[in-house]
Amino acid sequence: MRIGLLEDDHSQIELFGMWTRENGDQLQSFTDGKTFRNAVQQQDFDLLVLDWHLPDTTGINELDWLRSQRSTETPVIFITSRDSEASVVEALEHGADDYMVKPVKKHIAMARIRALQRRLSLQSNINQSHTPENTTESVEPYLFNRSEDTVEVNGNSIKLTHKEFELALYLFQHAGELVSRNRLMQDIWQTSAELNTRTIDTHISRIRTKLAINPSNGWQLSSIYQRGYRLTPVNNG
Repeated sequence: MRIGLLEDDHSQIELFGMWTRENGDQLQSFTDGKTFRNAVQQQDFDLLVLDWHLPDTTGINELDWLRSQRSTETPVIFITSRDSEASVVEALEHGADDYMVKPVKKHIAMARIRALQRRLSLQSNINQSHTPENTTESVEPYLFNRSEDTVEVNGNSIKLTHKEFELALYLFQHAGELVSRNRLMQDIWQTSAELNTRTIDTHISRIRTKLAINPSNGWQLSSIYQRGYRLTPVNNG
């Protein structure tokens, strides 16, 4: 697995490099945004790990560039000292797949990376097995397009991050069921490690808002205290 690390703290670079080498991964590190962008334009990475504060940029700026300029779906993890809820939400809203607060523990960090790797492998297999005729799935009034990670809602196309798309489609495929956080960790994030519940809650909130999942569209997405979530159809008749 080829990992790109944008981090200006050399002790963190050395530590992360040691961890990834032990797992058989290849790590390439960058200490500023300019060299990071040059490398990403010339090479392919399986995963990108970003710090927030850099000498000439911020991790958010680089993530925006990745998602908009290159339109890449390469998974991105933030590893940063910023631990406020607002920072976590901001990173996820800009398209990050995961967020960890320093100091990170080796086994948790590696578990998160392995989870993203499994998701990549699974998605690759799914993409190879799909033909143009079966890349969409309809659940009135939503039309899911797997090839573009978009959902059409009442004729309007909504672009989601890959993780948001996976989560939304999963909930509709399991409509009526109580889906626990542990189940989402395993099936969507492909990990049994403890995942910050704000990550799941934020993704739930974002798909509820983006897709207008509400009774007027015939659906209700409810949080069940200490248990999980349930998506249920609503009879407007």
